Amino acid sequence: MIRAEIAERFHRRIEEAGGEDIWIRRAACPDTPSSDPAMFWDVMATPHVYDKVLAAFEQGAREEHLAVRERRVATLPKGHRLTEITLSSGREMIGEWQLREAPQIARIAVVIDDLGQNLAAARALLRIRAPLTFSIMPHLPYSEETAREAHQQGVEVMLHLPMQPLADSAPDVSAREIKVGMGRDEVARIFENDLASVPYASGVNNHMGSRATSDRRLMEEVMNQLARRRLFFIDSRTTAESVALDVAREDRVPAFYRSVFLDDTRSVPYTLRQFHELVRVAQKNGVALAIGHPYPTTIAALAQALPELERENIQLVRASELVHLPEVAHLMPPRSRPLL
Repeated sequence: MIRAEIAERFHRRIEEAGGEDIWIRRAACPDTPSSDPAMFWDVMATPHVYDKVLAAFEQGAREEHLAVRERRVATLPKGHRLTEITLSSGREMIGEWQLREAPQIARIAVVIDDLGQNLAAARALLRIRAPLTFSIMPHLPYSEETAREAHQQGVEVMLHLPMQPLADSAPDVSAREIKVGMGRDEVARIFENDLASVPYASGVNNHMGSRATSDRRLMEEVMNQLARRRLFFIDSRTTAESVALDVAREDRVPAFYRSVFLDDTRSVPYTLRQFHELVRVAQKNGVALAIGHPYPTTIAALAQALPELERENIQLVRASELVHLPEVAHLMPPRSRPLL
């Protein structure tokens, strides 16, 4: 317990020193017996905070009265630095940290839409044990139960808010969908009722909504509801004509947009290709967000692809974390074809 408490204090110091430019993750140590409670951590830091993080280690060791042993290695690709730090108290090792310099730490979020209808699919996604973000449709048979189980397992919950589609022939997605022409009171009433059926929701993205998200006045009403409740917004980008992201930013609602759809075609190879595109966008821009659905093919592809992210130095984060990263403020989505 003492080791874990010390490690937690060191991690707080590191995070204060490095901010968004670090990534702390538990590392495997094959040379240590599994019964050994010592902790091993891998810390990535960008060049401009590397020295600050190293100084935070040294200051923390002095305040904790711990001995520090360092070994610097400059053999990483492109001359990036590596420092291995072991903290000990007398003969007892407290923990070991590997501090690695990286040019950037790219981050992605993966939002799974349309949850609430199939509890088995939601549970299959939870078994992946990854920080996915669940976007749950309101008023479905398992909307509330899915939200509660996700929250209990530390998975972020969003409201998948039905909005008016563009095509007149599209099926009515909800009797309560947000539609062009609605007044403030009607938008507020629908929004409140939908939120009540999806407990623990910390943000919102649109379900369908090409017509609704293209209407500035309606989006101003929607963003007003989000701002009042301090919720974030993800623009699903079902149309290139969407103004939702612009209005959200104008109203200072934390917001981002969908970079990639994972499963327009329901096959594992297709979703894996889309996931590789997500990685490419993240490496280019520093951040990216994917939207997928609880299809068996998508679940199988995610189980295969997510463990590979660390090898690419890409961190999977919650959507709420992504929208607050400084990189997102200047990014704009590319134009794409209307969907629904």
